[in-house]
Amino acid sequence: MKTDLAHIYRLARLDLTMIFRNRSALTNAVLMPLGVVAFLVFSAGQSDRDAVEFLLTGQIAGLLMFAPLVNLAGFYTSRREELVLKRLLGGPASATAILGGSAAGATAVYLLQALAVGVALVVMGFGLPGNPLLVLIAALGGAAVFALLSMAISGLSSSGELAQLATVPVMLVCLILSPVIVPADVFPDRLQQVADFLPLTAVADLVRAGYGASFEWASLGLLAAWVAVAAVLARRFFRWDPRRG
Repeated sequence: MKTDLAHIYRLARLDLTMIFRNRSALTNAVLMPLGVVAFLVFSAGQSDRDAVEFLLTGQIAGLLMFAPLVNLAGFYTSRREELVLKRLLGGPASATAILGGSAAGATAVYLLQALAVGVALVVMGFGLPGNPLLVLIAALGGAAVFALLSMAISGLSSSGELAQLATVPVMLVCLILSPVIVPADVFPDRLQQVADFLPLTAVADLVRAGYGASFEWASLGLLAAWVAVAAVLARRFFRWDPRRG
């Protein structure tokens, strides 16, 4: 266990170095998500404070769509096709450490972005979360769900570019239907029922509960269920051997 954690730390640090040295990865995983958040908040600035708070707390959940999902799916696939994962598997690091290292790096990027949104909430006068532990559970649980889903999507894709494209439907459904940009009650009843079971809905509800909204055990149960489902999908579809087209 101690050895696995050491390997996870080293691989996560390597991934973070690569992200901040690669302009494309830096733009897609770090700068663009923050730019989207800034645009949404600027757009909502003409509305009331409740709308701005709704958007900011929602974006703590919405940022999960970038580094832990889109970027990580591309990372896993590119490295598998270039045989990097197979070479790492032949070394001292275990499979869990290899996959966990990249997931930890993506989670670190996401947490820094979420922290930036948290700072914006304080600067704009909304204050700190009353229950920061609940916000942290939501962030880490959400990162686990989407990192595992990125592994599953990677196994179905033959290149990093295709893997990132394959994440787009997941990203759009979650961002549009889950209450991260607009409330779910603007949609027809059937779409609201779909939204109720999306993983990003559970994350957004828990984040807002951390900021003072009512807490529902069902949200925590839904998030835990999604971690289990995503783990099954990752185990079923992830592959170490290249697909070669």
